This record gives sequence, C-alpha cells and structure tokens, in this order.
Amino acid sequence: MKRHVMLVALAATMIVPATITQAAETSAENQNTTRLILSGSGTAQAQPDQLKAHFRIESRNSTAAAAQKAVNTLVHDAIEQAKKNKGITYTVQNYDVSEWRDDKIKNKSTWSASQTLTLVSADSEALLPLTGQLQSNGLLLEGLEWSLSPEKQNTLLLEAKKNAVTDLQKQSDTLAQALKMHVVRFERISLSDTPFPRPLIMAAMARSKMAEDAPAPSATAETQTVHATASATVLLAP
Repeated sequence: MKRHVMLVALAATMIVPATITQAAETSAENQNTTRLILSGSGTAQAQPDQLKAHFRIESRNSTAAAAQKAVNTLVHDAIEQAKKNKGITYTVQNYDVSEWRDDKIKNKSTWSASQTLTLVSADSEALLPLTGQLQSNGLLLEGLEWSLSPEKQNTLLLEAKKNAVTDLQKQSDTLAQALKMHVVRFERISLSDTPFPRPLIMAAMARSKMAEDAPAPSATAETQTVHATASATVLLAP
C-alpha cells in the first residue's frame, strides 16, 4: 500500500515540471510573436454546364373538362418527345384550373387550365431543337436558363476557397518580409463563399403553330464566376 502511494507521488512530481515547462514555452511564444489579421479572396470561373427550358401549357374552354383535357394532352405529348432524347430530364409542376365569369353576360363563364414544364439538359444541341418543336406544338416558352449544375458548383467553390487561402499565404509572406519577420503558423482561419451567380435567363416569345419552318431558339452560355473569402490570424516571429 505504501509502495502504491509513493508511485503516485512520484508521477505527480514528474508531471508538474512538464506542465510548468509547457506553460513557460507558450508564454515565451506569446511574448516573441506578433499577430497579424488578414483577409483574402479567391475566384473560379467556368462555363455553365446546364440548360433549362421553361414552358407554360395553357388552354381555355367553356368546360373545365375540355380545358384540362387539352392541357393534359399537350403535356403528355411533350414528355413523350422529351423521353426520346437521351440526357434530357423534365419536371412538371403548378397545375391550375380556374373559372372566369363574364359579368356582362349572365351565366357565361370560361374555364382555364394551365401547367408548367421544365426541361433540363447539359446538351444544348439536343434541347434547343426539341424546344423549337414544342413551341410549334403550342407550348409557350417562357425562358431559357443557363446555370451551373450542383456538381460543378461544388467543384468551383472548392477551387475558389483554395485560391482564397493562397491569397492569404502570399499576403502573410510578403508582410512578414516587410516587417523583417517570418510566418510561424496560421493560428485561426475561416472561409466563406458568396451566393452563386444567378442563372442567365433569356426571355422567349411564343411561336405560332403555323411557323413549322421557323428556326429553333438559341441560347449562348456565358462564363460564370464563383467567389470565396478567407480570413486568418497569422503568427509572426523575428
């Protein structure tokens, strides 16, 4: 029992000097270092890799059933056409049916049905001709939208953050040399990013069913830029 107590006491005796030494080293470092607070920025650019075509399908008739049937048929046919093109995905949303009454004519009303359809593809050469076909079938093209896919966004964001950190490193090295010091380490660093660029939307006009030989719509992809910022506390020493 006495032997056990002696071992514990010996261990405690060994730990105390180590703790004191570590504290002394930390105190010495704090006295010999200068803290420099910096901020940097980085960007990454790429062509948008995703094109969206937004359609609205609508029909008006004297009965709700007839208006809905016309919309359902147009949407069904559009989806079947889209399925024939590999790499084109679609989303159908916002189904709406409403009644419009004519106050001037008693018991006179018109039913309106509508729905939205969005086609998405990385291949504009496949999507744009299909867009023209759907316009000829009576679908209203509300807009064409170039954007970055989620995968591309993540890749660019990581690259922008990396460039922001590189900017911090360059600044810290340059300022350390100007102060006749050197960089010990980055004590603290934080990264943030700005909102992604808004999709490039190109307005489009309706195309008459009779214009079968009219050219398909066009959409030019413009380079988009992703921004990131970085801030850090840098320790400098002589």
